[in-house]
Amino acid sequence: MNKIALRSFTLGSLLFASVPAMATGFVVLPTTGFPVAGGASAYTLCNVTGDFGSSPDGSIPPTFTPAPGANNTCAIPSIPTGYAQTANIVRNIVMRNAYTRNANVTVGTVTDRVWRSGASCIYGAKIRLNNIDYDRRASSPGTQYFEINDILRAGFSTRSPAVAYQFSANSDDVLYRAGSTLTSIVHRPGDSPQPLTSLAPISLNWVDFTTDVNFRDDDGSSVRDSSWLLVRSTCTPAAPAALTGALKFRQMGQEGQPNIEVSVPGYAPVNANINP
Repeated sequence: MNKIALRSFTLGSLLFASVPAMATGFVVLPTTGFPVAGGASAYTLCNVTGDFGSSPDGSIPPTFTPAPGANNTCAIPSIPTGYAQTANIVRNIVMRNAYTRNANVTVGTVTDRVWRSGASCIYGAKIRLNNIDYDRRASSPGTQYFEINDILRAGFSTRSPAVAYQFSANSDDVLYRAGSTLTSIVHRPGDSPQPLTSLAPISLNWVDFTTDVNFRDDDGSSVRDSSWLLVRSTCTPAAPAALTGALKFRQMGQEGQPNIEVSVPGYAPVNANINP
């Protein structure tokens, strides 16, 4: 969103301000969604400061002290006590499509981790985007940086997932919302921050995190690193294994860019799949 569009954001800002405060920490994603005006939404709101990445002033990080802190819905200060890291890998985010002229372009990396405590696991992803032009077509001069508006992780059908994020550095972007859906929806001025399930249907196998990560964003709110985006669910004692296509990264055209999806393997519960 540009600054002109931002001036028309008053209604949306008032809506954000009216949203009741929620608890700090992991938020369980109910199978029927969250009640909102007009029905239900797959999404819970987390940190809506910064207007979904549209504000050039950026978002306000969560705080936990002095008690009770602020802007910390869905946020945790650290991985909970009792969880031990059991898997860790850095995966390249490689784009290959018509925009790259069918060449492999590494637009960033994702650190993929798993922490375990008994029969409970936390699956975490943290993204860093590169200073690179993904659009190699002659008809597209200048530099086009890949922007990630939605990050999705699969494998949680029947597992009662809960979501949270850990803001680990001043350069991280916050988490705006998260929900059980495979249908990402770009947020623009005047849009409801919690789309109805008629627009973004509930998909119990997927969790969608809405953020705004870009090495250099057209709207001036450039943040190249995400927070740690976390899903807690039941798991077995088996060693974590990667599931092909379990992580998806979507550019949703918030500033008019083309819609692009890049998938990579990601850790998931045993016997998980990437079905809708």
